[in-house]
Amino acid sequence: MRRLPTSPLRASIALTLALAAALLAASLAPAAGGGSPAATASAAGARVKIDDFAYHPRTLRISRGTKVVFVNRDSTSHTATRRGSFDTGTIRRGGRAAVRFKRRGTFKYVCTIHPFMHGKIVVR
Repeated sequence: MRRLPTSPLRASIALTLALAAALLAASLAPAAGGGSPAATASAAGARVKIDDFAYHPRTLRISRGTKVVFVNRDSTSHTATRRGSFDTGTIRRGGRAAVRFKRRGTFKYVCTIHPFMHGKIVVR
């Protein structure tokens, strides 16, 4: 089989596509240990940042009684909702909403506007 010479433009396109594929794969891969990125907060307070259509951290571990502030740094409105437990309501771009967790347990939540967005708060 005969190989055609690679032009600088063709090489640049191939490199760009390879980098884009690597970035996409990295963003979809779970964190080491098989779980999602997690963080632990003090009883004084915790923050969940909403950015790029995702909650950061995806899993937050807190003590009972901790107030969690959801801060929307995204380009559109979002919610953080766990039916029967809590609902921040619509958090507009640049806005925030707070929820105090008084019960122990694991609270998986979702954005009701964008149901593919999921997060989890573990209360000890």
